[in-house]
Amino acid sequence: MITRRSTAASRNLAEQLQPLVRVHESIRVRTKVSLDVPRGRTRVRAGRPAFDAADVLSTTGDLTKSFYRTAASFEHSGLATTPQLTALRERSLDPARLALAWCNGESLPRDTTMRLARSVAAVIGNAVLSHAATALADGFSFSSWKRPQCPCCGASPDLAVITDTRRSLVCWRCDSTWRTDLAGCIGCGADLAPDVVRIASPHLGYQVAICNACGRYIKERRGAPPQPLLVERMLTLGLDEAAQQRGLRA
Repeated sequence: MITRRSTAASRNLAEQLQPLVRVHESIRVRTKVSLDVPRGRTRVRAGRPAFDAADVLSTTGDLTKSFYRTAASFEHSGLATTPQLTALRERSLDPARLALAWCNGESLPRDTTMRLARSVAAVIGNAVLSHAATALADGFSFSSWKRPQCPCCGASPDLAVITDTRRSLVCWRCDSTWRTDLAGCIGCGADLAPDVVRIASPHLGYQVAICNACGRYIKERRGAPPQPLLVERMLTLGLDEAAQQRGLRA
């Protein structure tokens, strides 16, 4: 259920994160990757993901400049303090390796500075892969794609967008969106209570669909997200943390 409070919360966070959103969009638009679009589309038609995310990231060249631009936007958006950014700059870091660790879903580092570095790299990695996915999807339909994994990079979705006539999934890694016939769990297909339970968070405008049969969860909302996906994921981060504390997986 979308409420005025949820709309206001999304809008307020979007205003706070404007510096980060601008940098993310700049990287997404300006990045250059090596991608064989016709081959990728052929793969999708054959039921296989269009590209390997790690391979795409490896074609972007030196990410150092983008990394420190993004890190600065964390500070400007209130997501990191000046001392934290200073500690980050004093470390010897490999942005490409950090982005690859995010891409592969590796566990977060315990060290707070390295955890921040991974968060910065995640923004860059998402921007790069979103650029590749957009190039592949431009003028191309995913209507034949029936799998719950992303047709572009093969990752799982973290969001579901529901309307009166369809349910669409959104990839956590490259932001691709595709329709699904699954009404409930994207893991095992269960769609009725008590296997699938939905817990609403009206203040955020989302609900969490939890599958008691296989332990999966996904965040859902009715209608298109009002803000960039980067903002929406920040807004609902607490829902992910609560689900994962219960032992659920996306």
